[in-house]
Amino acid sequence: MVTAGYLERSVSVDGLNLSYQEWGSPSAPPIVMLHGFGVSGHMFDEFAERMQDRYRLLALDQRGHGDSDWAEDGNYSRDAFVSDVEGFRKALGLERFILIGHSMGGLNSVAYTNAHPQHVRALVLVDVGPEAAKEGVDNIMRFTRGPDELDFEEFVQMAHRFNQRRTLENIRERMRHRLKPTENGKWTWKFDRRFREPGSGLKIGSNLSNDESWQLFRNIHAPTLLVRGGESDVLTPEVAERCSQEIARSRLVVVPGAGHSVPGDNPDAFTEAVREFLADVETGQFEPAIADGPPLERLVEEHTAARRRGPSMMALVVAGAAAFLALAGIGYLARQNARKRREQTTMRTRARAAASHVPALHPADIEHARERAAEVVARLGAAGVSSTRRARKSLNEADLEKARHAAQDALAALSESSRHAPVALREAAGRVDRRAAAERGSTALSLTRKSGTSALRLASRLSHRKKRPQHKVMRWRN
Repeated sequence: MVTAGYLERSVSVDGLNLSYQEWGSPSAPPIVMLHGFGVSGHMFDEFAERMQDRYRLLALDQRGHGDSDWAEDGNYSRDAFVSDVEGFRKALGLERFILIGHSMGGLNSVAYTNAHPQHVRALVLVDVGPEAAKEGVDNIMRFTRGPDELDFEEFVQMAHRFNQRRTLENIRERMRHRLKPTENGKWTWKFDRRFREPGSGLKIGSNLSNDESWQLFRNIHAPTLLVRGGESDVLTPEVAERCSQEIARSRLVVVPGAGHSVPGDNPDAFTEAVREFLADVETGQFEPAIADGPPLERLVEEHTAARRRGPSMMALVVAGAAAFLALAGIGYLARQNARKRREQTTMRTRARAAASHVPALHPADIEHARERAAEVVARLGAAGVSSTRRARKSLNEADLEKARHAAQDALAALSESSRHAPVALREAAGRVDRRAAAERGSTALSLTRKSGTSALRLASRLSHRKKRPQHKVMRWRN
């Protein structure tokens, strides 16, 4: 689409000549637009043409881009861009305006809104966040750092391969604003060639940490629309959703059929999203919302249904594991107790058997033998009582107490994970009969081991479900 109806203008800010395009009536509400890296204000041509009947649209060629001057000192820092926007505002006499920023221009818009919040009536951020997918940024760098001089049509073909969502006619029109002729008949990029030279010494972007970059977005209090291209390889869905939550008054809209360059890839859908947002801001009806998010009523219904269904599979798995641990511990202690009792019984039985086989003695020796036998029996009894006491003390103070605590801890954890875990499990564990556990300890241990193993295998399978691939992210610097 060949655009028309705009004026090419320029203004001097701190010694730099900054060019801009203007659409609409000077008396209409103003919108200032900041483009992304390597392009110019003309990236908003289709959008401005659709909105010029209601707004005054001002697309600024930022320093080092489009027809604006290059910074001789190489200062392309975030602070320098913000200073340019403030000087531009003062030169045009704008008090409050709507600010739209794409990619690099979006980061400059966030920084400007932090520095001068009183001048930003509303903010539109286009496919930009504190973090960017490394793959998308690398693609942009490879494209803009490609051949420095080519025939015009060669540039058109190269741009079409980079973004096949556009027609050749559309790209040809866009490239006329991004390229300029050279003396040898070739064409080259308009933006500062030092961007394409590694080690040029330019001061680019900011040195903020990742947390500091996120804090700038959190500091925004103006009504904010975040627009993401549905096919963008730069702004991931995860970062976009987090941004919409971190910014207090924000709305997220995903534009289908658009990559990183949303305003040109799908200008109709982009314009509609911005127009609806601004209409809500103007009428005071703006409410933060995430596109396609579930309504409150649906969330309540899902929560109610989940409660009616009872415990989840994971809760049952935890219940099985807790039961296994508790019963296994009690079974082990019961078997130990039974073994010690059997040893004591065997000792007494052997003593009685030995006494029964004592040969007949003379009457004179019988009384002496009885005294010795009574002494032996007394000693054995004392030893048995002492052993029993020590065993009971050790059992009560060590293993059994640990088992009690382990069972109580397991039940407490189970209670926290699911309110709907069967109450019978708690009652059964609390009423475990030591005598029954001693008799059936081996059988219970075998059965609980099998059930616990099956539960743990099921938990392992659930935990190894295939996860969504994660995008590598990096901080924006441009």
